[in-house]
Amino acid sequence: MGVRTVEPSRPAVASGVRSGSAAGAARVERWYGWLDTLLHLAVLNLLVLTLTLAGAVVLGWAPAAAAATACARDRVRGRAFPLVRTFAARWRTSFWHANLLAAPSAVALTLLTTSVLALRDRPGTGALVAALVTAGAVCLVHLLLVLSMDAHYDLRRRDCLRLAWAFLVRFPGAPLLLAATTALVAVVTALVPGLAPTLSVGVWLHLCTALCLSFFAANDRHLSPAPTGAADGPTHHRPTH
Repeated sequence: MGVRTVEPSRPAVASGVRSGSAAGAARVERWYGWLDTLLHLAVLNLLVLTLTLAGAVVLGWAPAAAAATACARDRVRGRAFPLVRTFAARWRTSFWHANLLAAPSAVALTLLTTSVLALRDRPGTGALVAALVTAGAVCLVHLLLVLSMDAHYDLRRRDCLRLAWAFLVRFPGAPLLLAATTALVAVVTALVPGLAPTLSVGVWLHLCTALCLSFFAANDRHLSPAPTGAADGPTHHRPTH
């Protein structure tokens, strides 16, 4: 009788040990995943800043942002790749393409920023400044859509610019989410010293790319039953690989 009462407790103890060990392994794996993501974003941030400076800022920021967007796309899709080498190669090969692609948005943002700075201290210009800031936000969101669309689809530059505007107008919720994400990252960066040179840019581009990819996937699912040529949108261009 004494033996029979002791025996059932042994599997329970062993099961408890196994479940505790499995839970500990899951926690370690989860922490490793978070640390790996944090390291990836920190390195991405450093690469963007470094290669922006390598292009004398004016010519370096667009290929750096394009390379970061392409790397973020691969990361979101679960692809393993050497970040530094891949980023540098994409920055080099897309240097002029990215600058030409970003030029319209860059010119518009420069003019709008100059106008806002010139008007901000003048009385009675609050509504005009607000309108200019809104226009700048639209241009920035369009630039994010253009870079993500260029990384995800096989498009010519002019088609990419045109379809990004069409997407922005057709799905107003998408630019609002991108603008909200940008504002959130900007506020957190302003409140936490040291984030700008270490994480903020990498986190911002990664989050915006992930959002854009989700927008494109939803749009593709929505239009996939349509016959070829029935709708004018990104779904009729194959994604790049």
